[in-house]
Parts: sequence; structure tokens; C-alpha cells
Amino acid sequence: MSTEHHAPDCVFCEVAAGAGPARVVTGTADTLTFLPLEPVHPGHVLVMPRRHVADIWDLDEATAAAVGTAVLRAAHAVRAVHRPEGLNVIQSSGAVATQSVFHLHVHVVPRYTGDRMPRLWPEPAPTDADRLDDSVRRLRAALDVPRDPSLQHE
Repeated sequence: MSTEHHAPDCVFCEVAAGAGPARVVTGTADTLTFLPLEPVHPGHVLVMPRRHVADIWDLDEATAAAVGTAVLRAAHAVRAVHRPEGLNVIQSSGAVATQSVFHLHVHVVPRYTGDRMPRLWPEPAPTDADRLDDSVRRLRAALDVPRDPSLQHE
């Protein structure tokens, strides 16, 4: 993985290069963990690859592994220091999914009863079994995964 690939006008590339404002918690050759400029509350950190990766679809497996390891380390540190009741790990790709900085990053957010974070999931709604079955078939084909009878719930 290269740390030399930065995008012009990317605020997180500037942070990775040491030129942008950030309260850095830790870093590796491939990742950086830092506080967002406006954290939800203490303990909220961001984990990102040092090289420019726009979103999850631009992410290669080696970088994903490095980011995943850094997220896990951050989660354990947040738990040890801030003793949250829960934790959200959030990665958003695309503007419709609320991505506002187009450099892949993962939010590690400690959660407490009554905190100011909104509910992340909608209330349950009726589903169409045929549409779900079709989705499973098409996803299996896209992933080129043979059908495992032990995983069948149809």
C-alpha cells in the first residue's frame, strides 16, 4: 500500500500529509486515527487510510484489512477510556448515505443512553419474500458463491 497517493483538494489527504487540522490519536504506515473537527462527544474518532480512497467501492482488500484492524484497535481504546454503553461503527459511501468528505473514513462513536446520536435504523416494514429471494440469488451470482444448503432458510 502506498501512502504517496493524495487527491488535490481533499481535506483528509491534507490531514494524512500533516498539513490539515487534526487531533491525531495514532497512525500506522497505512492508516490514521484522529478526532473529527466536531465530534459527537469525547471518544468519537475517525479511522481512514492515509492514501486517497474515495469510498468503499474504491477500497482494495489490503487497505480494507489495515483500516479494519485500526477500527478494532480504536474500538478497544474507546471502550477502555470512555466506558460507553455501546458503540457505533459507521462508514458511509455516497452523498445519499451522508458521506460528506469523499475520502473513505470510518466513524467509531461511543454510545450512551440518551446521547444526541439519532436512531440509525427505521422501524420494521413488511417485506416481499419473492424480492428478497431474487436479491439473494443475484447477490450469490455476483459474488460467485456456490449455494451452501446449510445456509438455506427458504
